[in-house]
Amino acid sequence: MARFSNGADHVRRRALAVDALASVDADSLRENAFLRTRGIVSGRDVVDVMAEIARPVLVGVLAEALGLPDVSADVAGVAAAYHPHVAPGEAAEAALTRLVAACGGPTESAAARIGLLVQACDATAGLIGNGLFASLTGKPAEQPVLATRRRIDGADVTVSLAGTPFGAGPRACPGSRHALALSAGVLEALRGFRLTEGETTWVSSPNLRMPSALWVTRG
Repeated sequence: MARFSNGADHVRRRALAVDALASVDADSLRENAFLRTRGIVSGRDVVDVMAEIARPVLVGVLAEALGLPDVSADVAGVAAAYHPHVAPGEAAEAALTRLVAACGGPTESAAARIGLLVQACDATAGLIGNGLFASLTGKPAEQPVLATRRRIDGADVTVSLAGTPFGAGPRACPGSRHALALSAGVLEALRGFRLTEGETTWVSSPNLRMPSALWVTRG
């Protein structure tokens, strides 16, 4: 993956991800995220946004735009094991194997698309969860991703993202516009909902600040 590469390898692999996103229209992502979310909440009085909407909708919509089937379940499994404090298990390895197959085999192009989906999964779900929580409580929206990793001289290092939610410079997130469009579509579809009386729980992670469950009901 580009983020764990340096020099010419980073430039080449990042270009594959940028090219994959170049044909993806942000307005279409927003509309499709809106429609999928509306379909999920249709006829529902109570829903957990994080489990049933945030990750499945954003990954499903983005995967479709990249010419892939709905691989949201496998992407979520890989994303959960992607963080620096987590050791991947057999389930995550199996999910990654299925993703590689869905993307056409072990190539840099496949890695670029998998990277886009995996890196979007929790980060954009966090945008959705934190944005919705803020709008329903009047509290400031918190940054979902607090830190990331880079590989330098063969070793992984932690890089703080405080104040720069999409990064900066040559390693800035290439999909910031797409992430904002996806989150906007979901949040628009959830207008008129409110928090239930249940307590909102938060992900226990040193590099993420986002709800683990966010139950809402129709206002």
